[in-house]
This record gives sequence, C-alpha cells and structure tokens, in this order.
Amino acid sequence: MASRSEENLSCPVCRDVFQDPVLLSCSHSFCRVCIEGCWTEDTNQQCPVCRTRSLQSNPPGNLALKNLCEAFLLERAVGRCSLHSEELRLFCLNDEQLLCVVCLHSEAHKCHNIKPIDEAARDNKKNLQELLDPLQNKLDFYTDMKENLDQTAIDIEDVAEDTEKQIKDVFSKLRKILQEEEEARTAALRYEKQQKREMLRTKTEALNKEIEALSDTIRGTKEVLRAEDPSFLQKYNTAAELAHCLLVNDPQLISGATIDVDQHLKNLPFDILDRMKMKSEAAAAGAVRVLQCGGVLISISSSEAEE
Repeated sequence: MASRSEENLSCPVCRDVFQDPVLLSCSHSFCRVCIEGCWTEDTNQQCPVCRTRSLQSNPPGNLALKNLCEAFLLERAVGRCSLHSEELRLFCLNDEQLLCVVCLHSEAHKCHNIKPIDEAARDNKKNLQELLDPLQNKLDFYTDMKENLDQTAIDIEDVAEDTEKQIKDVFSKLRKILQEEEEARTAALRYEKQQKREMLRTKTEALNKEIEALSDTIRGTKEVLRAEDPSFLQKYNTAAELAHCLLVNDPQLISGATIDVDQHLKNLPFDILDRMKMKSEAAAAGAVRVLQCGGVLISISSSEAEE
C-alpha cells in the first residue's frame, strides 16, 4: 500500500508519482504525458478530476510539485535495499553495510553482528564526535600559534627598527673613523631581520594551510554528523579516517625567532675602542690587517688607515 506522502504526490490519471507535472487553471495537477493523452480523446480539454475546461492548451509546469516529487523519489531510493527493495532498517557491523530484513537472513550475513540503524548511527556518531573535539582543540591551538607568529613578526619589525637606531646613534659619534664598521653592523642586523622574516613567512604559510585543512575537515565532519543515519553511516569511515590523519602531527614552536639584540649591541663601545686600537696598530706597522666585526670581514691597508 502506498504511503500518505506517495498518495499526495501521485498523478490522478496514472496513479504513479508525478513525472513532469503541469498545473491546470482549476488548480489540479497531472503528468504532462497523462493530460496530453486525456486531451487527445477530449477535444474540450477538460480536467479529468473536476471536468473544468482548461483555459490553456499548453498548461505551465508545476515546478514546486516537480521538486517535491524528485526529492521523494531520491529519498525512497536511498532508503531501499537494492537487492530486495525493502526498507533499510539494519546495519551489519562486520561488513559495515546497510541491510533490510531479508538480507538479515541471508548466508552473507550469517553470524554477523547486526544492529538497528539508529543504534549503529548513535554509536558511530559518538565515535566521530570524540574525533571532532580534538580537531577543534587543534584548530584553536593552531590559531593561537598563528597569532603568536603574527605578534612575533611585529616585534621583529619594532626591535629591528629600535636596534638599528641604537647602532646609528653609537656610530654617529665616530662616523668619520668608523663608517665602514657601522655599515657592516647595520647590514648584519638587516640580514638577520630578513632571514627571520622569511622564516616566519614560511612558517605562517604552512600554518595557514594546516588551519585551512583543519577547518575544511571540521566543516565536512559537522555536515556528516548532520546527515540522516543511512547517509551518515555510508560517509562515516571516510570522515573518521580524514580526522585521524589530521591529528597525527603537531607543529614545533619556533625558538630564537626574534632579533638577537645582544649580538649587535653588547659591549659595543668597548668593541669600537678595540677596533680603533687595532686599526691604529695596523696603520703604524704599514701592513694589511683583516678584522672581523659581527661576522663581516673588513680588509684595510696602511693608506686606508691614514685616511
């Protein structure tokens, strides 16, 4: 016996679910093929239900009714066994397969662990929910880490700017004698800043990809959890495996990401005095000396020292 929903979606002529329904001026609907067949014999083009004459020989389609019928047919197809056309009410835990009552007694599922769909879905939803919670925690962790990286990038800019100013203030007092050394130290600082900015950029890009992947997985997982039980059970394994994969590795926090201020400023005045003394001795000896300052080699000759 047809269900009440199927009766409401059935054509009065063919008694089947509407196919390409049209709407007559009397508000009754029929399959387009059915009404055209009726009007082949009835030249007055009357409604087969109320016998009202139609005002249109080519009645318009009933789009709303068509959408309802298509949704009903799709739902009925999903909820029926492809082998026995019976309603799918059971779930085989061994084969992870939806079953009808006829499948239950088949040899293929003999001695298998069988549960009603709602129980199986409830258990698997609980398992998937347990995976969703750590995924959300991981997303929060990544988000916090990204905020820290963004703040570190700002700090690098600020500290580098301040350090450069201090370097310039110190060297400005001895500009005439120590111009080359000032440029060397400034270049070393800018090189470090560039290296660390590049490192942060690379780390931030990788983290953005991880955050995007986690967000997509969480969004997809939530959609799976909202699905009807049969559809959920069919998608559960894929969603669970993807969630497991993204929970494997965590990123490592960056150490020493900011500017090493001490490297550029520690004992700077004393270093300047030492360099001045070494340059003076090199000039007096008339020899070429190689000095190292902040990792940058500077070569001077006696003529350069005199200048």
